[in-house]
Amino acid sequence: MAPKKNAQSVSAEISLAHLKNCLVNLPSTLVSLLVNVNTPVQNVIVELSYRDPTSTERGSPQRSVYVGWTGMPSKRRTAPPTTRDSFNGSRGSSRDQEVQLVELDATLAKTLGLSEGQKVVATIHLEPPLAHTINIEPLTPEDWEIIELHATFLELNLISQIRALPNPAYKLGETPVAPHPLTLHLSPTSTASIKVISLDPAPPADSPFAKISPDAEVIVAPKTRQKSSQNSGDHRSVASTSKSKRSGTSTVRRRSGREERKPTLFLRGLDRTSCEGWFDEGPLAQDFSVWVDQDLLTVDVFQGVNYVVVDVIKPAGLQQPQPEEGGAPTGMNASSKVIAHLRSWIDPPNSQTVALSSPLCATLGCTGMVGGVVKLQAAPQQLSRGTVQGIKVFPFATSAKAVEGLRFGGESKADKEESAKRFRQIYAASRGTDGLLQGPLTDGSVMGIYDGLEPPHGWEGGIIKFTYGGDFLESKDAANWMLGLDQKLSIDFQPPTPRPSWISDSDSFERQPTCDSLLVGIDSLLDNLQSQLMHLSSALLTGGMGSGKSSVARHLAQKLREESLFHTLYYPCRKLVNDETRISTIKETLNRLFMCASWSARLNGKAVVILDDLDKLCPVETELQVGNDNGRSRQVGELLCSIVRQHCTRDSGVVLLATAEGKESINNAVVSGHVVREIVELKAPDKEARRRVMESIVMQDATTAEEAATTQFSDESRPQTADGSTGGEDGGAWMDGASHTSRESRPTKTSGFVLDSDLDFLDIAGSTDGYMPGDINVLVSRARNEAIIRAIAESPDSTGAIHLARLDFDKALKGFTPASLRNVTLQSSSTSFKSIGGLQETRQVLLETLQYPTKYAPIFAQCPLRLRSGLLLYGFPGCGKTLLASAVAGECGLNFISVKGPEILNKYIGASEKSVRDLFDRASAAKPCVLFFDEFDSIAPKRGHDSTGVTDRVVNQLLTQMDGAEGLSGVYVLAATSRPDLIDPALLRPGRLDKSLLCDMPALEDRVDIIKALFQKVRLSDDLTESDEPLMDIARRTEGFSGADLQALVSNAQLEAIHDVLDVDGAAVTSKRPNGTSGKPNTTPSFVQFRYGDKVKPVEETTPKSKSAALVENASILSKLDEIKMARKRSKQVHGVPAANADAKAAAAEQREVVIGWNHLIQALGNTRASISSDEKTRLQRIYTEFVVGRSGQMKDGQGSMEIGGRSSLM
Repeated sequence: MAPKKNAQSVSAEISLAHLKNCLVNLPSTLVSLLVNVNTPVQNVIVELSYRDPTSTERGSPQRSVYVGWTGMPSKRRTAPPTTRDSFNGSRGSSRDQEVQLVELDATLAKTLGLSEGQKVVATIHLEPPLAHTINIEPLTPEDWEIIELHATFLELNLISQIRALPNPAYKLGETPVAPHPLTLHLSPTSTASIKVISLDPAPPADSPFAKISPDAEVIVAPKTRQKSSQNSGDHRSVASTSKSKRSGTSTVRRRSGREERKPTLFLRGLDRTSCEGWFDEGPLAQDFSVWVDQDLLTVDVFQGVNYVVVDVIKPAGLQQPQPEEGGAPTGMNASSKVIAHLRSWIDPPNSQTVALSSPLCATLGCTGMVGGVVKLQAAPQQLSRGTVQGIKVFPFATSAKAVEGLRFGGESKADKEESAKRFRQIYAASRGTDGLLQGPLTDGSVMGIYDGLEPPHGWEGGIIKFTYGGDFLESKDAANWMLGLDQKLSIDFQPPTPRPSWISDSDSFERQPTCDSLLVGIDSLLDNLQSQLMHLSSALLTGGMGSGKSSVARHLAQKLREESLFHTLYYPCRKLVNDETRISTIKETLNRLFMCASWSARLNGKAVVILDDLDKLCPVETELQVGNDNGRSRQVGELLCSIVRQHCTRDSGVVLLATAEGKESINNAVVSGHVVREIVELKAPDKEARRRVMESIVMQDATTAEEAATTQFSDESRPQTADGSTGGEDGGAWMDGASHTSRESRPTKTSGFVLDSDLDFLDIAGSTDGYMPGDINVLVSRARNEAIIRAIAESPDSTGAIHLARLDFDKALKGFTPASLRNVTLQSSSTSFKSIGGLQETRQVLLETLQYPTKYAPIFAQCPLRLRSGLLLYGFPGCGKTLLASAVAGECGLNFISVKGPEILNKYIGASEKSVRDLFDRASAAKPCVLFFDEFDSIAPKRGHDSTGVTDRVVNQLLTQMDGAEGLSGVYVLAATSRPDLIDPALLRPGRLDKSLLCDMPALEDRVDIIKALFQKVRLSDDLTESDEPLMDIARRTEGFSGADLQALVSNAQLEAIHDVLDVDGAAVTSKRPNGTSGKPNTTPSFVQFRYGDKVKPVEETTPKSKSAALVENASILSKLDEIKMARKRSKQVHGVPAANADAKAAAAEQREVVIGWNHLIQALGNTRASISSDEKTRLQRIYTEFVVGRSGQMKDGQGSMEIGGRSSLM
């Protein structure tokens, strides 16, 4: 952005002040102008233009410096009287007498070459370009040393001191302009000067300045002192000395012509065990060997070469910094270059691949490597036999504190001889292959542990060093080696040494992720994801909690590594989810992760990076959460996008696989930044998939009854050992060499669970709708625990197998909530269709729509057309609409979510639509599920009448959710209303609310059915149960009653019966009272207080107690009386006094049932009236008739009348 031509400028003078920053105080005229237009202080850049006062030329060039504004005005200064009017005594204007000052920090002014009172032109620039990455450099080495001492202070306070940055790429015409320096105040007494090297994003060439971003990254380039010429002379002398030493060694060991040429190859390395399918040979070679394309062996430089120097190139920038450990003994540095046998590879993946044997990978610290750069050079001439006198073995320090048996490298001579013997046995030839001791051995190489080696307990590898004889001079650069270990050479064990840092696997990345779980039912998803990754198309795998995202990612990594030789890197993003984790740490980790992948994909290779739980690292920004969390998430998302765009290109061979709970749970910068090209959803498994998952989990450590019988027979027929046991454990230490044999045992299942023959996993899977694989795993664990508890309860002393039955799974299902439903409020109802009378046709349609597709899923799955998934229940108030909906939960066995109208609507824009989306998401998570909207006319009225537009947007959201592009599967919408004419017509078409069911006023037969259903819950007299005639009489007398009115009638009759029972009990108690006293209970106990002991004071001397004090005293007396009564009652029970008889009579009286008779119903009829008047009934009947029969295809659009006096209400 170039400077604006209409920028505000003013002439001013420099005034030095101690501001301690690169900001200035502006004159009051400029401050008033900025305040009037409400300009933020952070958006103001001040340009100070001046001419060099030291220049003697008249046309000296004008210079400019760019600083920020503190937000404060400068001090005022009055100009001296120099005009004629001033001498005459007349006063000029305040503008003429006041000098415009720009206050600048004194240290900064000295750095820029400005002085007190110097004339400048201050120009204001607004809306400057932002710089997010700033590269700066100290002016002098002294400034660099000061910055190093105050690095933390600079990181925290840089933005508060500097706001404007000069553009280093600015050109004035065709002439580049050097940026002016800036001053940093790092302490009260120390400052440092810096200059800007580059800005990112780079401002335009015609923009002389930029503003530092609040989240900017500042990179400081070091500026060290130059070394003196004397040091360079020393280096030359050292070089000449080393050259003379090499010439001296040539007298002992003559260099061959092949060594002088040193042909070099850089190939992509593979562990032989990782690419075994590309070989047709038999057993693995147990020596140091490499396999390359046979065409490479015909090249002139490698023709006739049998041994090569192998070196795995490991860039220092890709390794995690290690803490310094205790130093090893002198000469204990392990060699990173090893001599190996060069072999031909008949059918390699490509000509740029080299395979390394397992012992060689263990020696070089790259076990299981797939990818990486391996350097091959022709080996130098081997050492003569007389040169090496012996071998010293430095074993690695064991991790265990104590090792049973003889340790490697003992102090006595016998211990050392035994250790040398065991060392020869460990690396001796076996299975028809040469051992490590028969192949090429390199001085300083590591003898590691690899697949196929059976090391004894206590051996973790070591370093071998040659012992030279004579006047042999060892060279540090050359690889000294010999072809084999002679039996005459001595092996001397030395004290243990620490493991080298470059061998120990200290990287935080998991390079060989494996999946131990068995994945079933998702074959198509695995094939789709594998195809995407094979074509280097990054993918995002989404799924709920416990759906198996991590297992799928690990399985794909293992499959790609084994089949397509991908280098795999797995990193859980939860490691970086910490408030203390800085952005710089996250950037460094992600950079190193993708750089490792890029390095391993070199030379025609491929690599996949798996970021598990990416939504934890950069979650979605929420409107309710404003602050650092949203800014941090956006910053991490943009950082990830830039790193992925840099490394995951078509030519790099690197592809990304990320996992998250959903596309909506990740920051929008990642989803919309083209980081991933494919989003694959891992949905909840269906019934058949759940059966397969459950069966595979159970069968991992359980057997059927037939297999258990076979295993028991084989165990009983097994011969016993000498100590009477039927099996032995190989518990010997590494000293027990004779006990190690090559016998192979057949793997058997050691679990004690036996499956019952009648256990049907498909039936159990039908009760686990909405369960994820993780939930099924937890369910199986609960079932096993229930089986163990049951087995212990039945036979505590039994040690036999535990039977896993259906009963155990039923108990495990009780009280268990899957992870996907833990935050979902599901209603449970004990109401069933048996407790509802009438509405036979409506109930049948509900069964066909809701229960049959779930109960007979295989039959309905073959239906090619879309099934009905929405129903509207409408009818008169109190006719059972809500009762029918609540009965669906208990009758059809579906999850039930009830929604009331007002709880959806929200005053904030977008919140109501989000509530609707959340409702359908909850229902999808709990499917098969019924989503019930009560009073649907208040949620989805006709559009166009709401002045705020809230209900219009809710209706639009409902339309897209019920029959949108995604569609509904396993979610049924049930709506209830008494005014269907108020509902928006678009919701009533097929595909949304497919069918409308009328809950009409009950007829005579319906009223009889309703009364029978209500009488099932109460006790009736014999005259009502002998025949149906009383019920018919009641039904005839209740013409016009709704179902709710009939329920109120039965409730009133029950209340009348309760009153009769209470009246009878009260009369019985009254008749039993002695002396003919009244039966009215006295609720207020009377107290007669007798005082004794002390002399009673006269009445006139006693002060009357307050009412509260008297109540407290009476309460204490009552508690003491209750204690006395309880003590007497317990004593009577002990001595057998017939107090129990009285208690039994009281209990019998309390358990007396309330019986409803004909007279109670007649009394209730006199007090109960119909809740719907005849006029209201006629009006609603006309509405329902018009809704079903009388309406045409031209329905009103809901737009209010525009005529004068027209009503805007929907009524």
